[in-house]
Amino acid sequence: MKIDISTIQGIKGKSVEVELEKPLDQAVIEGTTLEPVGPVYVYAKATYTGQGAVFIEGEARAKIEAECHRCLKRFTLDITGEFKDQYYRESNGSFLKLNQNEEDALTYSGDTIDISKEVNSQLVLSLPMQLLCSAACKGLCQVCGQDLNDGECTCNNITGDIRLQPLAELYRARQKKDGSK
Repeated sequence: MKIDISTIQGIKGKSVEVELEKPLDQAVIEGTTLEPVGPVYVYAKATYTGQGAVFIEGEARAKIEAECHRCLKRFTLDITGEFKDQYYRESNGSFLKLNQNEEDALTYSGDTIDISKEVNSQLVLSLPMQLLCSAACKGLCQVCGQDLNDGECTCNNITGDIRLQPLAELYRARQKKDGSK
């Protein structure tokens, strides 16, 4: 995803607006596979800020198919990421820094700026911590694996860690004993 800045080079305050579209690559994040559903759409505005620096701001939108973390069904998720980045012209392997604290400055050379890496980063950062098909997803029964969105399961609804079942039985026995007195 490249922005042609040849028309704004050297003219402080001049901007160019672009709309870009690019196929999205499949990604695997924390063991979860994210399949693209169509391309990434980007709207961006590049403004020449002087001394070889260009400020780019915009928004990226994409659709992905993922697996719900609760019920394990595949679903489609719309994601949107906003970005604001300052790029500095690279010259002879170095670049002009407007701020000496810019250690991880973004650079460009020539008449184009490639924003692919920053767009992809913002889309990943805009993903929710837990991918859910809906906020009301009930997930799977912990005992039998029944999808609780399709209805209640018919198992004995023992909940919790199976390794703690002996303690649960002791607790129930204690409750019965205390209730019968």
